[in-house]
Amino acid sequence: MADPVKGAFQGFDIAAAGLRAEMMRSEIVAANLGNMHRTGNSQNEPYRRKSVVFQEVLDRVQSAKSTPGGQQVAAGVTVKAVVEDNKTPFPTFRDPGHPDADKDGWVMRSNVDVFQELVDLSVIERSFEANLASMRSYRSMLQNTLNNMRPS
Repeated sequence: MADPVKGAFQGFDIAAAGLRAEMMRSEIVAANLGNMHRTGNSQNEPYRRKSVVFQEVLDRVQSAKSTPGGQQVAAGVTVKAVVEDNKTPFPTFRDPGHPDADKDGWVMRSNVDVFQELVDLSVIERSFEANLASMRSYRSMLQNTLNNMRPS
C-alpha cells in the first residue's frame, strides 16, 4: 500500500528550494557590491561581476509513467553555476598616482554596476515574498484538507 502522505509536503520543498536559491543569489549580489571598488590593470584584473544561473529540478514519479510527459514533476530550483561577466568591459579612469595605474596612468575599474545590483536585490526581495506567500497558501490548503477530513 502506498504511503497516503507521501508528497503532501512537496509544495513546501519547492518553495524552500526557491528561497535557498535566492539566498545564494543575494550572497553573490552582496559580494559584487562589496568588491565593486577593487581596481586593476592589464597585469592584474579588477573584480569581475558575478551572477547566478538557476536550473529547474525535476523529480521522477512512478505513478505517472503512462502519462505523456508525466514522468517528471517540478521539485524546485537549484543554483547551477556562478558565472563571471566577461562581456561587460572594465571602465577606466586616469590616475597616475594610483597603485594600479599602468605606465600611462590608466586604472581599470570593476565592471559591477551599482544600479544593476540594486535592481537584482529588488527582484530577489520580490522572489522571497512570492515564495513565502506560496508557502502560506500551501499551508492553508493543507489545513483545509485536514479540517475537511475530520468527522463531523
